[in-house]
Amino acid sequence: MASRKRKALALPDSLCVIPNADKGFHEKWEEGRAKLNFPHPWRGCFTGPPNTGKSTAVKNIIVRSDPPFKRVMIIHADPENSEEYNDLGKDGVQLVGTIPPPDKLNKDDEKMLVVIDDLELKELSREQRRNLDRLVGYVSTHKNVSVAICTQDWFNLPPIVRRCCNVWVIWKSPDPRNMKAIGQRIGAPALPDVASHLLPEFRDSLWVDMTAGTPYPFRKNGFEIINKP
Repeated sequence: MASRKRKALALPDSLCVIPNADKGFHEKWEEGRAKLNFPHPWRGCFTGPPNTGKSTAVKNIIVRSDPPFKRVMIIHADPENSEEYNDLGKDGVQLVGTIPPPDKLNKDDEKMLVVIDDLELKELSREQRRNLDRLVGYVSTHKNVSVAICTQDWFNLPPIVRRCCNVWVIWKSPDPRNMKAIGQRIGAPALPDVASHLLPEFRDSLWVDMTAGTPYPFRKNGFEIINKP
């Protein structure tokens, strides 16, 4: 029996774009898209001293999301007594005290935001740490979930969170050495000088946007465009 030669596929000398079936919900920057309407799914870290406005920044992103989030889960250290997010209403908003495992998140595949606020990340149990790792490393990009993590200490963030975050909102630290270390790791090496000169007020913040195709990589207080630090 004569052997058959396999016909070679005519492919270009470049990587082909092959759509991922479970990433069809991904958004992207388009002309006219609002500055705080980060393309979903994004993973953001909001870090600064108490009362600087971390939760306020997250809520501003929530109300400006278009299309809006269908579900918002707030994972809070004190879910029974916290009133920080009451102004979002109760429709689609859930307040819990622990990080759910991946199979308990977003079963209905609706556009969802998970906010982790005031948890002591260094004190998480092994199971909770594993759930956090899966949330930012897999669930976000495959299960229609954006993630916002609010913390007072940037250095408490687990390594996987630092690797996966693509939105950073940073308030000035009283220790310039901390600002220098943070700046070097997020691509803003001049962060101490920026904080000193461009963030004079207690609630001023630097927004570093690393989402794909962003037209606004560096901003002050979310809206004021600045040059690369």
